[in-house]
Amino acid sequence: MIRFVLGPDGRVVPDVRRKLPGRGVWIDAQRESVERAVKKRAFSRGFRTEAQASETLGADVAALLRQGALQRLAMAHKAGLVTLGFEKVRAALKSGQAHGLVVACDAAEDGVNKVQALAKWTLHRHNEGRLVDVFSSAELESLFGRSRVVHVALSPGRLSDLFFDDALRLRGYEGQPLSGARATNTDQQADEPNVRRTTETI
Repeated sequence: MIRFVLGPDGRVVPDVRRKLPGRGVWIDAQRESVERAVKKRAFSRGFRTEAQASETLGADVAALLRQGALQRLAMAHKAGLVTLGFEKVRAALKSGQAHGLVVACDAAEDGVNKVQALAKWTLHRHNEGRLVDVFSSAELESLFGRSRVVHVALSPGRLSDLFFDDALRLRGYEGQPLSGARATNTDQQADEPNVRRTTETI
């Protein structure tokens, strides 16, 4: 689920890292649920006071989730857990050194099919790998500061785990299937958004 807090000005603030102080309201971790909550004024009921939720809140949450996942990937890169380039990625997969794979969502189909076929066999064999295809090549190129970044392999490590958790959370939020990946917070959609109010202070 996605946590939201109420700012001093009465505006609803997404707390995707669950670190902001104050009482929280939780919404299903899907864009449709957040947008429905805005339309139905569910935040005011959840906070039991007037709450101003932006009409762009659903998109704002998606942007924060995307930014957070890319930041994790950058940290994994700095920690030496990232392998770039088609041939190097293939070698990492063949040797069993890859814990997961990132493929640009706009990559050429031929190259994607080749590396994903190898990845699915290798990662399934190790029963721990994950595939992510929610980022564009432009996003990956900007992140790594180099051109033609289409395939990225990650070695085992805590930062790799955190990145994949964030990336799959983003994928689920955007309503994309989570086949072959760990899925969390997948509450069923309902006519009314699933809103849960907490009284904890972080």
